[in-house]
Order: sequence, then structure tokens, then C-alpha cells
Amino acid sequence: MKIGIFTDSHYCDLELLERDRKPRYAYSAVKRAFDDFKAQGVEIAVCLGDIVHFHNGTQESIRHLKKISELINSYGIPTFHCMGNHDNEVISPEDFAKVTGFGVAPTVAENDEVRLVFLDASYTPEGEPYGRIDVDWTRSLVPEKELRWLDSQLDTPKRTAVFIHQNIDTNVESRHIVSNADEVNRIIAKHSVTHVYQGHYHYGAQNVINGIPYTTLRAICLEEDKNYLITEV
Repeated sequence: MKIGIFTDSHYCDLELLERDRKPRYAYSAVKRAFDDFKAQGVEIAVCLGDIVHFHNGTQESIRHLKKISELINSYGIPTFHCMGNHDNEVISPEDFAKVTGFGVAPTVAENDEVRLVFLDASYTPEGEPYGRIDVDWTRSLVPEKELRWLDSQLDTPKRTAVFIHQNIDTNVESRHIVSNADEVNRIIAKHSVTHVYQGHYHYGAQNVINGIPYTTLRAICLEEDKNYLITEV
């Protein structure tokens, strides 16, 4: 299965956000990525979260979400999304799915040979789901119910890959790491997952944990030529 992956566009009507994010530029960066996805026959597209950034109130932020999702949907490639902390500041996961038409984590995409598993770590370490005014990007958790679901979804002879916004790669900067990352990684190792893909940590990383490669993509809102990935699972 050929998939195209990007993360952290933080799209909104700002030229510069903090020292290096270019939210307005991200729209054209996502367009370039999807032009390449289409040209190379990508079957499924994946956003690893923070597709929008809360700016100028809820309605304006939802307008940005509609605009960038309309762009993505114009390519006719089924798209899946892992909710990021900034997405949760704009809209609930349920409403996100309604507005965009994307498959929203926790969910799966599969064919006869491959199963892709999308996780949602948008919970406090106490197990409470993020609310729109209750989001702390440094605190996240994959809840117990979802861990059991992950274990069952990975129990398959198909090749599997796991996708998540926050980091379960425990080698990246500590504030980005899911509080129960070790527990998630034990389940992943038990089933010999092919690859794990993450966002959230904008500067990217490559690591191997329990013999499994973990890729953290660089944020597409950084003004660079190709902060996205086309790969085969």
C-alpha cells in the first residue's frame, strides 16, 4: 500500500508563528505534497495532526479547517487524521470528521495485505479526553480502552503500521512524549509492527525501538521543500 504522510501544517491566517512556523505558507506546502501524492499514485493520505492552528476565534479557525480540507479532498485520495493538540482547540474529533470527511483516529485503514492503525492520544495523563479549552500539549495519554483496541487490531497476519500525533518514540524531547509511551511500545513490539509514524515534534527524528523503526516527520509549516513522506507499507 502506497501512502503519503504529512504533519503539523498549523494552517491559519498568520505569516509567522513563533520563530519558524509559517502557517499561511503551509497551505501551498500541503498543495505541493498532494500534487506529488497524486502523481505518484498514493492510495491513502495521512495527516499526523495539527492541520490547523486556533487563531481569531472558533469560527475563523473552522473556516481554515474547511478550506484546507476542501483542498485535500479535491485530490480524491482517502485521507486519515490523528487529532493533534491544536486541532482539539478548534473542534471535537467527532465534528472534525464531519467537517473534513477524513477518517479520524482511533480507526484503521486496510487492504488484503496491510492494516494501518491510527491512534488518538488526546487525553490527559489522568485519562480525561481533551476539551477545547483544556489542552496542554505537554500532557497526553493513550487510554486503557484504546490500548486494548490497539492490541486487538495488531493481532493480524497482515503487515501493520501505527500512526499517532504525539510521540511514543521515547528518545525525542521529553515534553512531546505520551505519558504511557512504554506501555504502547510494548504492545507494538509484541506484534512486530512494520513502522511507527508520528508528528508533534516539529524537527523530526528517526529511531529504532525494539527492532521497529520510528519516524517523526518534520512539520510541513517549516518553510522547506519537502516536509512530507511517500512510502510503501
